[in-house]
Amino acid sequence: MIKQIRLLTRVSLCNLFGINEFRYTKDTKKKNRYYLMSILWCFLIAMLVFYVGALSYGLCHLHMGHVLPGVLAMTMSMIVFLFTMFKAGPVLFDRKAFERQITLPVTVPAVIISRFLTMYITNMCLGLLVMVPGMVVYGVMEQPELFFYLYGLLGSIFLPLLPLTIASVIGALITGISSRWKRKNLVAIVLSMLVVCIIMFGSISMSRMDEAQMTDLLLHMAERLEEQIHAIYPPAVWLTEAMIQGNVGMLLLFLGVSLGCFLVFLEILRHVYEKICSLLSANEAEGNYKMKELTSKSIMRSMVERELRHYFSSTVYVTNTLVGYVLMVVTAIAVLVMGKESIENMMGIPGILERALPVALGALAVMMPTTACSISMEGKHWWLMQTLPVRKKDILGSKVWANLLVVFPFYLISEIILMIALKPEPVSMICLLLVPAVYIVFGANMGIWINGKFPVFDWENETRVVKQSAAGFLMILVGAVVGIVPIGLLIFFREASAVLVDIGLAVLLTGITVCLRIREK
Repeated sequence: MIKQIRLLTRVSLCNLFGINEFRYTKDTKKKNRYYLMSILWCFLIAMLVFYVGALSYGLCHLHMGHVLPGVLAMTMSMIVFLFTMFKAGPVLFDRKAFERQITLPVTVPAVIISRFLTMYITNMCLGLLVMVPGMVVYGVMEQPELFFYLYGLLGSIFLPLLPLTIASVIGALITGISSRWKRKNLVAIVLSMLVVCIIMFGSISMSRMDEAQMTDLLLHMAERLEEQIHAIYPPAVWLTEAMIQGNVGMLLLFLGVSLGCFLVFLEILRHVYEKICSLLSANEAEGNYKMKELTSKSIMRSMVERELRHYFSSTVYVTNTLVGYVLMVVTAIAVLVMGKESIENMMGIPGILERALPVALGALAVMMPTTACSISMEGKHWWLMQTLPVRKKDILGSKVWANLLVVFPFYLISEIILMIALKPEPVSMICLLLVPAVYIVFGANMGIWINGKFPVFDWENETRVVKQSAAGFLMILVGAVVGIVPIGLLIFFREASAVLVDIGLAVLLTGITVCLRIREK
């Protein structure tokens, strides 16, 4: 069975990263896309290493290095949990892929373990990218014993197992509960976003402190931080004690709990896997179809409605593209609940909130618009769209309009909340309304343009399109650039007029949007 697991895992990883296509394709354009994707991955990895190194240096400089492993372990576990929860259902319990694989001379346990190993290996690589830079910085500044590195590397290898197991259980429960409902995709979307919102609002409630509490936190930061980590995720504390103090018992406890929970879940899943796949993919059909009056609609309206139906039919698609829009509302609620002064005190930059808020809201909407995946989501049916008596401009335009309709309620709610919370002056009000709107339109058009340049049609699972495509990563990078650069200018040039920066930014993004629209014609 080990040979089967190794073969299935290797094939899955090769398909995940497109290694075989890159090795054997004769298409120069595809080769260039993979080269560009590799450069983008290197850039993102460099950014991650830089941020982890900066965080580690800051904690060690504040004489809080002894909580560093716990902070990194908890952060990494949270990332693994969120990313796995969204894709556990469609990846782990993909019945179509299971039926294709089970016809081969392989066993059911081999299929299950190979799918877990695929998710585990990708998460472990991400975990090492977080833990190793932090360990290097700590090692240079604190000069620990050899056991720090040995226990740290061993713990990093096993670190993804527990959040992977918990996320798989929750993801399967969400998929299972939603599959029993008539509108199962809608239920799955609501449940997934509810979990995300609980985590977000939990973080906000933990951050609500007055000035006296902030002073107390700075005086006893290490103790308070360690208490918070212990309350939220005890395994991170076990790993910290093993790495810092050389406590072998804590290391064995961490490894035992992580590996034990994973093996128990795997053993239970082995006996019920086929039944779960069948139940989750089952559909109930009602025999009460009635012919009603036929109506005609305009081409654009029909295309937009089709795009919205396609969008809401995919749980993975919605939950991953909706996070940025939900964050817009969460940000507005945070400003209303915590107050402008409290947030600025936490940031340590007086007067920055109203200056940077329009750009921040817009950047959240640009990070992952629905259009960044909409062409790829057509899959092998994209060529059928080309045969319809509809202009390509209208097909792409319907995807842009669908994106705008999805984001509009979140934009409207966040703006109303911010108007109540900030009571801005007329000029600031116009900027707060205009800049995010310009960002939203820009993001929708930029997303469709990038996806047109980097489409993925040969996917077997929607997760590859939404989470692992070049278009998605490029759009995140674009969102980061158009968000970080203007906010950086507003922070470093305090005397500069925020209104002029907003106007200039709105004109620039509008110009780019117009150019993108012209190129579509």
